[in-house]
Amino acid sequence: MTAVALVRAVNLVKTRRRRMEILNVLLDDGTAALEVKFFNRAYLADWIMPGLRMLVHGVPRRTGRRLELHGPEFEVLQPGDDPAEITGWVPVYEKLGPLSPRRVRAATGQALALVGEIADPLPADVLARRQLVGRSEALRLVHRPTVETPAEQLASRRTAGHRRLAFDEFFLLELGLAVRRQRIRAERKSGGYAIDDALRRRLGELLPFTLTGAQRRVLKEIGDDLRQAWPMHRLLFGDVGSGKTVVAALAMLVAIENGYQAALMAPTEILAQQHARNLQQLVLSAGLKVDLLTAGLRAAEQRETRARMASGRARLIVGTHSLISEKADFARLGLTVIDEQHRFGVVQRADLVAKGEHPDLLVMSATPIPRTLAMVIYGDLDVSILDEKPPGRKPIKTIVRTHDERARVMEGLARALADGRQIYVVRPAVDQSARGLKAAEEGLAEYRARFPDARVAMVHGRIKPAERQAQLDGFAAGEVQILVATTVIEVGIDVPSASVIVVEDADRFGLAQLHQLRGRVGRGARHSYCVLVASEDASETAFERLHVLERTDDGFRVAERDLELRGPGELAGTAQSGLPSFQVADLVRHQDLLLDAREEAFRLVERRGEHGLPQALLEEVLRRHGERLRLAEIG
Repeated sequence: MTAVALVRAVNLVKTRRRRMEILNVLLDDGTAALEVKFFNRAYLADWIMPGLRMLVHGVPRRTGRRLELHGPEFEVLQPGDDPAEITGWVPVYEKLGPLSPRRVRAATGQALALVGEIADPLPADVLARRQLVGRSEALRLVHRPTVETPAEQLASRRTAGHRRLAFDEFFLLELGLAVRRQRIRAERKSGGYAIDDALRRRLGELLPFTLTGAQRRVLKEIGDDLRQAWPMHRLLFGDVGSGKTVVAALAMLVAIENGYQAALMAPTEILAQQHARNLQQLVLSAGLKVDLLTAGLRAAEQRETRARMASGRARLIVGTHSLISEKADFARLGLTVIDEQHRFGVVQRADLVAKGEHPDLLVMSATPIPRTLAMVIYGDLDVSILDEKPPGRKPIKTIVRTHDERARVMEGLARALADGRQIYVVRPAVDQSARGLKAAEEGLAEYRARFPDARVAMVHGRIKPAERQAQLDGFAAGEVQILVATTVIEVGIDVPSASVIVVEDADRFGLAQLHQLRGRVGRGARHSYCVLVASEDASETAFERLHVLERTDDGFRVAERDLELRGPGELAGTAQSGLPSFQVADLVRHQDLLLDAREEAFRLVERRGEHGLPQALLEEVLRRHGERLRLAEIG
């Protein structure tokens, strides 16, 4: 609520028990009284005095028969202030340097009056088709809404003005993505790949299992792309355990059979090593060697691998960021694969592609992502989805427990150990301080004390790679019964004999990340369990989030719910993946606008081409998204 009233009384109260100072200000507008409370802001008593007129804004609460506002936004109105300016809806701005909200309102009003009508860069047919107001009117409606504007629309940013400005933000981004995609289609590689029945037969003989229907469908989509004269730019989404790596491996073998090199870039050394081992097993019978390039290798090993890459002797290369270093060169890079794409940015993606002459690009992610977020981050890529798990994967039972039920969880782990099971225990990430390391060591000591007959090991990002790999190898070999870990095991760890995972302080993780962690189990013949133990101070909202995982094992439904509950800025990995910041647009509130904006932007580029777009639109795209989308020049 927003109220304008006179100050009738001011009273400062100091409480001993809570060591708090409460400034009580009684307001009266002649029709009702309102008590305003400011906590630990005693200095306000020096200039809020009886007789002054105040504007306050906040959420009211009723205490007995009294109406109160706690810690509201406010300003003291001066005698010369025009009452007409504060009737109807009053905009509330964040504090802007030394300017009070009143001064910001006055400056905004002057700016709106001076600007007048703004040339609208959106084509008239788009405005009419999507029933959007002009940009000038949108700015006026956002800053000076009419009295008739419903409060619900203002609170949810769904007024006509907000919708137009949100549409603009989405439209400019999608227009940039559409231009980027058109430029990619205009590039030409040396030629499409030949994929005949003989090649398909040879590749099929390498597999010790039968592909799922989803894998066959996605391989056809990739094969169709590889045959084209322009480079493939495709995103492969697949839930945990859906078999993305096999699809990527077969695509890389197609490139190699056509005389090219293929490279797979992973975000961590652990994942790169895992990929290298798995790929080597797959291609061993074909007589291929998998080369590995990471910063953790000895300098001599790195030099040897880079030399093999530059000469063309290395045909299938797996690595980390080392693949995009200045020292790394390829003889004939034909296909680039990026795993766990959300951990890389658009720039790293472009840097790897730049290592070849318009190579094909396949980016993969097991992190489920909402449709709207995918359109914003990966809007220039074609999308394939693996929505089918290989046969034999056991369902994972997920259980949420409170912190008070932790003893019960430990009893369950004792039974699991007696049953011969192996267990992951995931704790929040170890920070870089001595305190963080101490907490990790205390966690390890606790599990060793509770289960003295079991071998307990720990891995986290701060221990040496060789030691970490030794612990992981011991767990995979069954020598370690309990592996206490941070999220370094989130991806790339495949231990079929592990059938129980416990996540401590689970409410501190995102749902998509928890879903990833849950996928570490359920890979063997036994039924598997995921236990999510909430922290001691977990809120009701936190439990609501965790219970989503009890109800579904569909990663995409999990991601949609995570977006609704936490917003796009909080989802794991989005900061690194290049998620742009929006001033008005909201991916939860304005999903319909994003779909409309994408449709209109791609339609416009397809119809007119890059050089036929309005110059004003091109300039805005370049200014807002040119660097992020690698659009050095446009138009």
